[in-house]
Amino acid sequence: MKRHLLLATLTISILLPVLPARAGIGTEIYDTRGKLITVVRGKERRLYVRLADIPQVTRDAVLAIEDARFYAHNGVDLQGIARALWTDLRHGGKVAGGSTITQQLVKNKYLSSEKTFQRKLDEARLALEMERKYSKDQILEMYLNEVYWGHGAYGIEAAAQTYFGHSARTLNLQESALLAALLKAPEHYSPYRDKKDGLARQRVVLDRMAEVGFITEAQAERAKNAKLKMPGAPGNGYKASYFTSYLVGELIERYGADVVLRGDLKIQTTLDLATQEAAERLVSQLVAKNGKRFRFDQAALVAINPHTGGILAMVGGADFRKSEYNRAVLAHRQPGSTFKPFVYLTAFAQGIPDTLTMADTPVTYPGVNGKPWTPGNYHDAKEGTMTLRRALELSNNVITIKLLDRVGPQATIETARKLGLKSPMQPTLSLGLGSYEVTPLELASAYGVLAANGVRNEPIAYWNVRDASGRYLETHRPSPQRVFDEAPIRLITDVLQGVVTRGTGTTANAGRPVAGKTGTTNDSRDAWFVGYTPQMVVALWVGNDDNSKMARNSTGGVVAAPTWGQFVRAALKNVPVAQFAPPALRQAPSATGSEASRSLPNAAPTAAPVDAIDEPSAAATGAGTGL
Repeated sequence: MKRHLLLATLTISILLPVLPARAGIGTEIYDTRGKLITVVRGKERRLYVRLADIPQVTRDAVLAIEDARFYAHNGVDLQGIARALWTDLRHGGKVAGGSTITQQLVKNKYLSSEKTFQRKLDEARLALEMERKYSKDQILEMYLNEVYWGHGAYGIEAAAQTYFGHSARTLNLQESALLAALLKAPEHYSPYRDKKDGLARQRVVLDRMAEVGFITEAQAERAKNAKLKMPGAPGNGYKASYFTSYLVGELIERYGADVVLRGDLKIQTTLDLATQEAAERLVSQLVAKNGKRFRFDQAALVAINPHTGGILAMVGGADFRKSEYNRAVLAHRQPGSTFKPFVYLTAFAQGIPDTLTMADTPVTYPGVNGKPWTPGNYHDAKEGTMTLRRALELSNNVITIKLLDRVGPQATIETARKLGLKSPMQPTLSLGLGSYEVTPLELASAYGVLAANGVRNEPIAYWNVRDASGRYLETHRPSPQRVFDEAPIRLITDVLQGVVTRGTGTTANAGRPVAGKTGTTNDSRDAWFVGYTPQMVVALWVGNDDNSKMARNSTGGVVAAPTWGQFVRAALKNVPVAQFAPPALRQAPSATGSEASRSLPNAAPTAAPVDAIDEPSAAATGAGTGL
């Protein structure tokens, strides 16, 4: 580190302007079997723009949000550090940053992204050295031409072309504020990937510009309401685009953009390329063939190996070239009746048998703010008295709410938390109909605990990271944790098999044992099928980005389950059929557990080089329609 610091100091002493870093071969991304998926690298559209040619409003936007005291400090802003520490203390965690623009520049150019106290000391020392050698305008010019803005774009000119299709020399206030907004986390705030969060961050920048006096409050408000014209996502040209984009975002957050996009890393992912290609093909076909008929424009699918947590496939939308928004991990949608199994699992864990009979006679509850609520079944059907098993097979709303009232909403939330659902939920009775929003990845992971007989593995996207010399920088291994007793899990799996064989999910038949649940929200705004075999769990969502209604009767069983079944058939066509463990108190021989894991396409690989691996809405009325 000392030698590296000395070399960096010498470099600072002789270089002006700072030259672009050497572009490496790029980061090679492999699937779980060692097949090359793609190579990612930064775009070297290096048109160096002098500070005098960069609009003042652009400079002000960057300074306001990144380093408002840039022209007042000597490279290290003690006042800014104190303010950041105070902000972190008030929020109970890391919220604000104390690094100056000069510190960010030297970190990007000369230091690693490791978060250690020594690195921060080296960063401060180099920043002071840089401030002694160069003027403030020279440093700001270097920074604006060096920093990473997302989508592989380095430098302000590449950023302006990427997001707005014109030169940095003609950036206006709202465009400048958006670019400044990206600096905190370019892969997250990109309007091409999450427009809502990107524009929210842009408003933060505009408010900050007004606060420090760069613009007036009236100018800030006008800019917030001004329409941004963007040419459209540039597209990354990678295979498995949604997954690759998600992975690169994780890696950049961990290692920094320079290391990931200019280095020579090798990443072995959990993705199975053949499974991914089947997912992309079928999701695209689903939207193309049925979208107009049922009035939906998007779908998302995520598949996970429940015994490792490895993501086998991820499709965040119908066409990455048209929309980079990854619905598989970013879209929070009401799960509808796919939440119901968690109510029944809670009941089974409390000792309530699946043979208990209940009637779906109407019942009225106080609801929110004391307004009476009488839950009803899909199309107000009256199905009579039945066992809990049959009620879940038919997705009976009334019986589900009665059961939830008996076991307790809070106990059901605790079940959902054990399974891995992290999204906000409140202990209301509408919970049982899936009124609180979750992401497809969350839901798939939660069902993965059912597939793994009560054992949870956190979802992971890659097994290991190696540098150019082959040294392992990071390795992941499954971290199984038993979160639920096996007996109630095996019972709910047995019941969910009935959903597919004789209930609302018969169209999800995949030619092998399958357990799962359909889900449809009010007015058919969301349609789901989430299910599993002993080897794989898959969540499939269908709907519209603007949450508009689909056609009447666009239920999970009609628009989602058939494609789900086709995907499972394709993904597991070369994988031996495995049986679920029967719902007995004693463990019976089955293909679950270690035996099922051995047949999976992405069992955790050994720590060997990649090329050596052969196989490794809380509405009172609820949200569920009952199907």
